[in-house]
Amino acid sequence: MAYAIPGSGVRQWLDAGLVAHRRGDIAQATDLYREALKHAPANADALNLLGTALLQLGQAAEATRCLEHAARVQRNNPRVLANLGQAYLALSRYGAACDAFRKATRLDPQEPQFQLGVAASLAMDGKLSEAETLLHRLIKRFPHAAAVWLNLGNVMRDQSRREEAIDKYRKAVELEPGLIDARNNLARLLHAKHTFAEAEEQYRECIRLAPDFLLAYFNLASVLIDLGRSTEAETVSRDLVSRAPDAPEALTILGSALGQQGRLLEAHYWYEKAVTVASDSPKAAETMAMSFIETGRPEQGLRWFSRALRLSAESPTAPQLLSGALLRYGALQDGWAEYASRPYATLFRKNHPEVPITCEALESVHGKHICVLGEQGLGDELFFVRYGPVLAARGATVTYRGSSKLASLLSRVPCIADVVDEHAALPAADAYILAGDLPRVLGHNPVNRLHEIPTIDEIPIREFKRWIAVYWPEVPPSVRFKPLPDKTTELRDRLLAMGPPPYIGLTWRAGTMPEEQRSGNWVLFKQIEIDALAHAFSTSIGTLVAVQRRPLAGEIDNLSAITGRKIHDLTALNDDLESMLALLDLLDDYVGVSNTNMHLRAAVGKNARVLVPTPAEWRWMHSGRSSPWFPGFKIYRQSLSGDWTAALAALEQDLAANFPNAIQSNSA
Repeated sequence: MAYAIPGSGVRQWLDAGLVAHRRGDIAQATDLYREALKHAPANADALNLLGTALLQLGQAAEATRCLEHAARVQRNNPRVLANLGQAYLALSRYGAACDAFRKATRLDPQEPQFQLGVAASLAMDGKLSEAETLLHRLIKRFPHAAAVWLNLGNVMRDQSRREEAIDKYRKAVELEPGLIDARNNLARLLHAKHTFAEAEEQYRECIRLAPDFLLAYFNLASVLIDLGRSTEAETVSRDLVSRAPDAPEALTILGSALGQQGRLLEAHYWYEKAVTVASDSPKAAETMAMSFIETGRPEQGLRWFSRALRLSAESPTAPQLLSGALLRYGALQDGWAEYASRPYATLFRKNHPEVPITCEALESVHGKHICVLGEQGLGDELFFVRYGPVLAARGATVTYRGSSKLASLLSRVPCIADVVDEHAALPAADAYILAGDLPRVLGHNPVNRLHEIPTIDEIPIREFKRWIAVYWPEVPPSVRFKPLPDKTTELRDRLLAMGPPPYIGLTWRAGTMPEEQRSGNWVLFKQIEIDALAHAFSTSIGTLVAVQRRPLAGEIDNLSAITGRKIHDLTALNDDLESMLALLDLLDDYVGVSNTNMHLRAAVGKNARVLVPTPAEWRWMHSGRSSPWFPGFKIYRQSLSGDWTAALAALEQDLAANFPNAIQSNSA
């Protein structure tokens, strides 16, 4: 591209380039600097300016050549050397970058930016302690330089010294409130330690100070999702997409915001756009795989899992997601093979390398003493203890080490010889098995791993022999507990005092609240809005009993107001599982989202009605009105568009059909 500039001297070309550069037109500035070099190929200013512009455009290799040439022409220009150091950093040539910044520092020791370049080079080269030492010296010399505090915070962050890093970022923000990188990094660490409210505040301040700082929009949407405010996250995400329509991160976070509202089909649209833009991204492929799985298209989902694993064979998350996908569709044994990668098991093995955990299939347990280690949560412990009778039937002596809250119940299970508190020392045993590994250890080896599936472009999937298995391997039933007689008597009297049968228990929320989560696993949290649930009981009678764990203030009163009758509060029984077990045995029906009480209800041999949000957790399968893990339980599913209307209408009809006499007497 040619430009007509009066005088056509080198200085005029450079000045015109600087004008374009300052207004943000880097491409035009680059063209003008090239014109200057045509007239003076060795002009150091032109080489330096072209190099910095190319660096801004992401063309680090050519930028480095220009800046090296400039540095040869002006050997003692610290600015040129510092720019060359930045170019070397962009090429990951950390040693060369460090040398360039050190030379710039010797030429101008009063400029902290050059010494910060040395520290950055050391840190990026993995020499964090050297970088930290240098930065501490700089703090003494330049205590009011916010950038020094920012870099020290970065070094401490990279050494996993989170609290110290937060302190340094706060100091940087105090000195320079508009230092966006410091504020954003502070917010990210607050976000990581689940200090969500302050993280949100800092992200919003980043956006206020720098409306074009797109990363803050992404981070704000992410923290809003973690807070359970997915509709707000959707608004922020749509704003981000309007600003960066081709950024895969923007498209993915919008999909996540929609998915957390149960709007899985809408979410899939955005995930598909993201993977089109980032076709080689393992994360985008994983997201696409799960989206297909969650929207009822397992064959496509498995192809995308194959692609994700080929793109990143060491991915820590793909096997976890794959496990749930396979289990959800009934490929049990292959699912259990991948289940070994669940976060709890990985963390346990890391923290307790001295414990010889068995996770592969055992040929025989006859005559052996097996110690089963409870894991994850009460619901998971109750779920997996169903494999205890299988161990005992094969001739093993079983010791169970788990939550003290379950000790009384488990001590009455005939197949368990001894119950040990989770904080007690490990008893001597022939083998130690994490509870979640029991299905794998006691089952059969899977036919093959998903890595052998053809890639996404090969249709159809060939040679993928799965154990299609809601009936094989045989699913063991829930373990059974008999309530204590005195608890049964007490709870029967309390129910009679509340009103006539039928007695129906209600739970509308379960798991870890979003703002309290420590795993990032949203399946841990299930909820249905009280207003929607209440209307399903508008035509039924009987005595409604709230068994919600930790209800929020006013929730039970609100439920009573909508249903038009008193909701009796027995929520405190969640702290006494023996009493809760007796209550669940006495209730005529139980309606709620999946929670520990569902496992207890199964343990007393009674059925329940389960409200399953989308995406469904694997125990409740992908579709259908039943689950092999909880035979007799009826499932009411949120739709793929996030709507509960049809599910709650079916629930209302089923309740009426289950208690026809009660409905008639109410009408009379």
